[in-house]
Amino acid sequence: MKSKLFEKKEAFRFAFWGVVTTLANYFSYFLLQKFMAYQIANLISIIFTKVFVYYTNKRFVFRTKTNWKGQIGEVLRYVLGRGFTGVVDFFGLIVLVDVLGIDGRIGKIIMIGLIMPLNYILGRVFVFKKDSTAETVTSHR
Repeated sequence: MKSKLFEKKEAFRFAFWGVVTTLANYFSYFLLQKFMAYQIANLISIIFTKVFVYYTNKRFVFRTKTNWKGQIGEVLRYVLGRGFTGVVDFFGLIVLVDVLGIDGRIGKIIMIGLIMPLNYILGRVFVFKKDSTAETVTSHR
């Protein structure tokens, strides 16, 4: 029972911070694409949000606490997982805009909707693992 409640709270925290991150991603893209090619604006917004979301996921969503060795592994797994979804996001938007003729702002919303569930799964299963080098932070700060 407790683990189900924990999973629901974790999913809620992921959704909350996902909305914050999504807004940061979309508005940074929207602002930047006014001044540069949409591909470059998209790349910058992806990098910006990937750094921001690592911190929020570690601290507020999955609440992992690691020693230095665990931290290195976590960061490497994060870079691999989010690097993968970043590549999907980057090239997916190009396909939507250049191949399918969808407006870049609408395409960005579509890509965010596709990437968000994948990021949760990768974060929960692959990146922020509860193993011997990571312990769950149980106290609320």
